[in-house]
Amino acid sequence: MSVEFGAFTFIVAAIAAALTVLLGWNRPFLALTALVLLIPFRDFTTRWMNVHTGLTVQQVTDIGRWWFAVIAALLALAGGRWIGGLRRMRKWPRLESVDMLVGLVLLLGIIHTLVSPEFNAAVTSFRGYVQPLAVYFLARAIRPDRREVRRLLVLWLVVGLIMGAFALLQATTWTAADYRAEGYLRQDGDLVVPPAVIAGQQYLRPASTVSGPNELGLDMVILLVLTAVWLTTERKRLLPLAGSALVFAGSMGASVSRSGFLSLVAGLATVPILHWNRLRFWLPSAGSRARVRILVGGALGIALVVLVLGYFGIFALVSGTISSLSQQYHLVDSLEAVRFLIRQPWGAGMGLVEPKGALSLIQAGGSYHVEGSIFQIAVEMGVWGLAAWLAFWAVALARVWRNWHALSAVELKVLAGAALAAWLGSLIAFLFLPLMQSISLMVWLWFLLGAGYQSDRFEAAWNAAAQPAAVR
Repeated sequence: MSVEFGAFTFIVAAIAAALTVLLGWNRPFLALTALVLLIPFRDFTTRWMNVHTGLTVQQVTDIGRWWFAVIAALLALAGGRWIGGLRRMRKWPRLESVDMLVGLVLLLGIIHTLVSPEFNAAVTSFRGYVQPLAVYFLARAIRPDRREVRRLLVLWLVVGLIMGAFALLQATTWTAADYRAEGYLRQDGDLVVPPAVIAGQQYLRPASTVSGPNELGLDMVILLVLTAVWLTTERKRLLPLAGSALVFAGSMGASVSRSGFLSLVAGLATVPILHWNRLRFWLPSAGSRARVRILVGGALGIALVVLVLGYFGIFALVSGTISSLSQQYHLVDSLEAVRFLIRQPWGAGMGLVEPKGALSLIQAGGSYHVEGSIFQIAVEMGVWGLAAWLAFWAVALARVWRNWHALSAVELKVLAGAALAAWLGSLIAFLFLPLMQSISLMVWLWFLLGAGYQSDRFEAAWNAAAQPAAVR
């Protein structure tokens, strides 16, 4: 059940870490940007190498671990500079409540790992939570300039368009044979693209470049709410942003992810709430023509998104789910987890919950099955462990909310608004699906939360740097 780390693993890690240090020594945010933009192609490249190269499965797996080496190198860089700053200031920084809550989450995770009857599986499971969480700390620690944030946002949309276009291509042209030929297979040989029945016809849900259709759906939700926040905050570049939003909506619809749909509803509903204070003062004073323009523009945008989603049949699928709600597997699974936690609030043990994607966890088998990541946390770390996670998210998102209303830089408002909307939507999906195991998805979410949390301090630093130039 041990993970293999041979010479090839260390060669790959050394190369990835060296490139990260080379790029990030003077431009650390550029290296962090590269991680955010490249991580959604990790699954695709490993599939491609498995099928089209002569590399062994273990070698491909080793190459696929490049992201961890990048994170480790960035942590070393950021940690070194943080320690250097402490030495210059000669005082320890004051811990914030969110930091103490993160510490509590990690402490409870470590305790449940140490007492687990399956120690190796527990370490693997705990590592799955902690590794992508490091991106949250990096996003807080690495301060970008305004141009770097703008570049990231633009390139992020470009990456999303590539993912979305590929998903639409798969949805309209690929067959099961195509997916098999390109390596879209689980470790048990089944396709990673489970079929759905739409209008009586079997339909293979696309995975694009990521792990599966459900992750694709949530990735597109993140991009769609980011675009919506950008459109409503800056109100420039309307055509490129609106066109991108339609591609994201189309590929989200093509994923036919019911959890993704719920996330989208929650995420998009967050956008007008963010603007509510401004709207309630602006609407009474605005002219009738301006009000009509806003209302018509908003209604048209919603109508286009609804039409695109409806084209792929997601509304019929959601309607069918609601009509048979008591028989739906994910709901029954979640309710059973609640009953289990009432009987056994300390949970089943770290590493003993399935399904999990790591090979060592699959081989170990689980003593308890629940799909939703929220319930997986509770069953692995007890109800107090889940309470610590929820308290951490609540405090962090409350700070992001306050930041959004205080910020003036459009780039940072887009990051903060997207962080709030994406996390509120994602937490709904985490009730039903084990999406916290998806590395690329969690890198995106943790980056947004860290950047959104720290956005007010980024803007303060930008303003402070601009003041001497203004005086001169």
